Amino acid sequence: MSNVRTVSDTKRAFYSQFNRPIVSVYRRVIEELMVEMHLLSVSTDFVYDTLYALGIVTTYDRFMDGYQPEEDKEAIFTALCQSVESSAEQYRNDAQQMTSSVEGLSLETLKEKMMGSESGG
Repeated sequence: MSNVRTVSDTKRAFYSQFNRPIVSVYRRVIEELMVEMHLLSVSTDFVYDTLYALGIVTTYDRFMDGYQPEEDKEAIFTALCQSVESSAEQYRNDAQQMTSSVEGLSLETLKEKMMGSESGG
């Protein structure tokens, strides 16, 4: 029998970390993001990297822009990351690392760099 966490386990973990109400339109998107993060985290083919972290952080931050109460935004993100057995600090640090590593690169250089990392180089 497999001990792979279920989506229900992940949602339960999230709501045990963040138990205040979330505005319904935001709640739906947060739950969809949570499910996608969960499915990737339990996939044997998935490899977490800084580009993935940047995508999650950017998606979350842009979507939550304007969320009220403002002070709940980071608590929600923390609960989201913890629900998939990671940390908000890791995601934010890795996203910053990715941003810093490509800062100032031309589009062509960035493409070459990304293609090189896909081929293991």
